[in-house]
Amino acid sequence: VAIRGVSSGQIVRDQPGVKEQVGVYLDESPVSMSLFTPDLELVDVGRVEVLRGPQGTLFGAGSETGTVRYISNAPVLKATEGFVDFGVAGVEEGSEAGDLKAAFNLPLGEHSAARVVGYYTKLAGSTDAVQPDLSVDQNVNDGTRKGVRAAFTIAPNEKLTITPRIVSQSVDYDGWNLQDIYNILANPFTTTRPAVTFEERQEFTQLDEQFKDDFVLGDVNLRYDFGALALTSITSYTDRKIRVVRDTTALTASFTGGNLGLPEPIYTLDSPLYDNTDASAWTQELRLSGERARVQWVAGLFYTHAERDYGQNVSVPGFTAATGIPTQGLLAPEDSIYYSQFEYDLEQVALFSEATWSLTDRFSLTGGLRFYDYSEEKKQLVDGVFGNPDNGVSVLSLPGSTEADGVVPRFIASYKFSDNSALYGQISEGFRLGGINDPLNVPLCSPEDLQTFGGHDSWEDETTWNYEIDYKTRKLPGNSWFNVALFYMDIHDLQTTVTAGTCSSRVVFNVPQSRSRGLEMEWVSAPNSNFDISFSGSYNDAELRSTLTSTDALGNVTIVSGIEEGRRLPSVPQVQAAVNAVYRFAVAGSSQMYVSGTWQYIGSRFTQVGDED
Repeated sequence: VAIRGVSSGQIVRDQPGVKEQVGVYLDESPVSMSLFTPDLELVDVGRVEVLRGPQGTLFGAGSETGTVRYISNAPVLKATEGFVDFGVAGVEEGSEAGDLKAAFNLPLGEHSAARVVGYYTKLAGSTDAVQPDLSVDQNVNDGTRKGVRAAFTIAPNEKLTITPRIVSQSVDYDGWNLQDIYNILANPFTTTRPAVTFEERQEFTQLDEQFKDDFVLGDVNLRYDFGALALTSITSYTDRKIRVVRDTTALTASFTGGNLGLPEPIYTLDSPLYDNTDASAWTQELRLSGERARVQWVAGLFYTHAERDYGQNVSVPGFTAATGIPTQGLLAPEDSIYYSQFEYDLEQVALFSEATWSLTDRFSLTGGLRFYDYSEEKKQLVDGVFGNPDNGVSVLSLPGSTEADGVVPRFIASYKFSDNSALYGQISEGFRLGGINDPLNVPLCSPEDLQTFGGHDSWEDETTWNYEIDYKTRKLPGNSWFNVALFYMDIHDLQTTVTAGTCSSRVVFNVPQSRSRGLEMEWVSAPNSNFDISFSGSYNDAELRSTLTSTDALGNVTIVSGIEEGRRLPSVPQVQAAVNAVYRFAVAGSSQMYVSGTWQYIGSRFTQVGDED
C-alpha cells in the first residue's frame, strides 16, 4: 500500500528487514509486518478506514504516510443473525474461481455473545508454465484462501466490555504471477533446446513451485468506563509461517553456466529455492481518554516485541557429483550453493498523547506527540559457494544491531463554516524505522560493485513532514458531499532498495531528500434511493531531490542504481481516477436487483527506483 505518492518501491521477499510505510490494522490490532502484510479476506467487515497522511502520533512507526483499518462487525448482544454468501466466476484465458462465506451471531445469555465467520475462496489462475519438453501447465498460479474468525463479547455491566478474538487464515498458491519475455533455458543460443516464443502470461519452469502462508491473530480488547475517563487495553499476538518453493534454475544457470562456464548438462540441472519465514509479535497498548470542558484528549503506552526467523536454501541436486566441486559447509547440505539463516529480534516502546481544544463552537486546535524508542538485533549466518569467499568451508556470521528514538508531533487547526462544511490545516511528522542490511554475496561481486555497495551495514530511520489543507462538505444539493485536499510531503532518508549489481544481492540505501506533492478529490451523490454516483481522483508529483554517486579507484564517478535528482518515486502513478454508478430497483417480494458500472484509470508507474534507467 502506498499513500500520497510516498513509496520506496516494491518490498521483495528476500529483503525481510524492510519496514512498512503504511500501517494496516484489523480493528485495533496491527497486522502489517516488515516482510509484508497478510492478504486477509474481508468477510463480515463493516467498513474500511483510510487515514491519509502521517499517523505517527496515534499509530506509530508503521504509519509514516497513513493507516488502513479494516473494521469488522463485533458480536451483538441479544441478537441472533447471520448470512451465507456464495459466488462463482471465470477468468478469460484463465481458470474458474468461486467462494463460500458465512457469518453467525449468537447470544450467550444476557451479557455475552459470539460472532463466528468462516470462508473458503478458490482463486483463479492465469499464468501458464512452459516445460522443457514444450508441454504447457495451465493456470499454475491458482490457489485457495480459507479462514475463520471468532469473537466473543462479555459485558457484565454497562462499564466493562471484554472482547477476546481469534483469527486464522491459510493461503496456498501453486505458482506465481510471472511472465517471461526471455529465458536463458528456453532458447537455442544458450542451450540445445528448441526456441520458445512466449505468449502472454507464459513463463518457463522446470519444477513445481509453491507458496503457503499460515496466519494466526489472537487479541483481547478490554474497555472500562469510569465516567469522566475511559480505559482501553488491546493485547494482541500474531504468528505467521510462510513456506515458498521457487524455480531458480535460470538464475543459478547464469552463474554456473555463465560465470563458471560449466556445460549444459550441469547448468540445466533443476535448482529449487526454499524460502521460509517464521514470525511472531506481541503488542500491548493502554489508552486513557476523556473530555472536560472544551478539551477532548487521549494518552497511552504502546509496547511491541517481535521475533522473525528467515532463511533460504538454493539447492542444485546432483551438482557436486557432476562437477566434483564441494558444496557442503558447516550449515549448507551437499548440493546447496547458497544457504542462509537470519534471526531478528525487534522491540519498541512508545508514549503518546493527543488533545483537541475547541476554542469556540467553530474553531478548534489539535496537538499530539509520540515518543518512541526502538532497538533491533539481527543474527546472520550465511553458507555455500555463493555466500562465502572461501567457497563454503566456513560460515559467514555477521551479527548486527541498530537502535533509534525520537519525538513525532502533529498539529491541526479546523474551522467550521457551517454544520455541513469545514476547513482543516495540518502539519504532521511520520517515521519509518531503520534496519540492518543482509551481507553481500562477495564471491559474485565485481571490484567496482564491492566498492559501491559494500560498507552499508545498516540504514537509518525514514521521516516525513506533511503539510496539508483540506476542505470537506456534506449534505450539498442532490444529497451529495465533496472533499478536496492539497498536500506537500518532505521526505528525509527515503529507504530505497537497490539491486547490488553483480553481487546478486539487495541493499537498502537512504536517499537524503525526496518530496511528494499533490491533490486529492472525492464527490459522491445519491439524489434518490435508487441511484448513486461517485468520483474520486488524485494527482501525485513525487520525485527524488538527491543524487547518490560512487567513485571507483580510478576516480570515475557513477550514479548508483538510478538514484538521481528529479527521478520519480516508484510504485505510485501520477494520475489516478475512478467513476462508479449504481442503479437499484425492487422486484417481486423483498428482492432487489442492481446494475453498476465502473471506470478506473491508473497512470504509468515504476516498480523500483532504478527502473527509470
